[in-house]
Amino acid sequence: MPFIAVAESMPDAAPDALTIDEIVAAMLAVVDVLPPAQRPLAECRGAVLAHAVTAPVDLPHRCVASRDGYAVRAVDTSTATSACPVHLPVVGESAPGVASPEALPTGSAFRVMTGTPLPDGADAVVRSEDAVAAAPEGGVHEIGVIHPVARGQFVADAGSEFEHGAEVLPAGTVLGPAELAVMAALGLADALVVPRPRVAVVVTGSELRRVRADPELTQLHASNGVLVTAMVEACGGVVESVRVASDDPSELADALLAALRADLVLTTGGTGRGANDLTSRVLQEREVSSLRDVKVRGSRPASFRLLRRDDRLVPHLALPGRPVAATIAFCLLAWPLLRHLSARPPQRAASVRARLGAIPPGVRTFQRFLPVRLRRCGREWEAVPTRDASLYGLAAAVGAHGFALVGQEHGEVAAGRLVQVVVPPWLDTVAHDAD
Repeated sequence: MPFIAVAESMPDAAPDALTIDEIVAAMLAVVDVLPPAQRPLAECRGAVLAHAVTAPVDLPHRCVASRDGYAVRAVDTSTATSACPVHLPVVGESAPGVASPEALPTGSAFRVMTGTPLPDGADAVVRSEDAVAAAPEGGVHEIGVIHPVARGQFVADAGSEFEHGAEVLPAGTVLGPAELAVMAALGLADALVVPRPRVAVVVTGSELRRVRADPELTQLHASNGVLVTAMVEACGGVVESVRVASDDPSELADALLAALRADLVLTTGGTGRGANDLTSRVLQEREVSSLRDVKVRGSRPASFRLLRRDDRLVPHLALPGRPVAATIAFCLLAWPLLRHLSARPPQRAASVRARLGAIPPGVRTFQRFLPVRLRRCGREWEAVPTRDASLYGLAAAVGAHGFALVGQEHGEVAAGRLVQVVVPPWLDTVAHDAD
């Protein structure tokens, strides 16, 4: 992936150009996976199993019907034909949650529904459509079987899903709806998992106001808090808190220190070298240990640190304040961190090689990352720039499939040139379609 970064203050690394993969590897090398915790199943969606799950019982617990119909002894139906049905009296009916009789008399049938247990002695099920119901004189209900059934036909044996003691889910499984349902079916109410990372978001800048507040002409709504929250949740994290902090050092320090209760701290803004970009200085002034400092050159500055709070080390990633730049830094840096914290396999942001489409008027091509929409043109992808993203980039990002790497460092930008497009994780089906 040809995305270049600059690393500073990293052991065994000169401040030379490094690839994003090298930057991510350096971050993950100093960040521990979250410790396992026992959680109820209702809180485990998206979490990673810390140990294998084995079946505590057979599933199903005993032989059950796999079709609606009649439990029978297969031998009793061996001569059945449509011209000469075998008539069997129906001696009972099974209902969900109700125990079946101890034994099925020879030459009889028992009404069953899908998933209900078979009575002892029954070894097959005649489907409802293969039996003709009748009520002869005397009111004794019976069926006429028009096709013979083989032993075991339409029967799910005990343990046919999972046998007692068998491994059901290996360690490292990401728990989705099906996996959680299997555990519940086995009677497991909770699981030992690596939990989804808890993330604290701090949006910095004296010009920002909460979304519900009425900003003055010189102020802005803090949309980055909503942006980062949505990205975290789309990538499997849990946002624990969102705070808007001004450039007052005391207020900013309080917000950052409170955020260190989370597993990961994400801030926006305060990554540049301006007089009001205080994040770095506040962390140093408050004597929070800065163990690593990585500055990434891609769109706008971003930085990574490992911070100390009490006996815990908490990763902190400072994203740029501009929304498009924050999105790119999140895709390249925060997403791998979230995966690592939750014990998911390493995976970098997807990218697509595409041919740059026509550049709309007003789009400034000196931007390093340009919001684009992807579309198929024969065997190639075409990346069509949306609109100018030089300031906020919000309008340009709406409907964009990714961000094309362009700019002066990569030669003259013109339609028809091949570019690399970063595809956000929540849109990576576009990238998979390109493979």
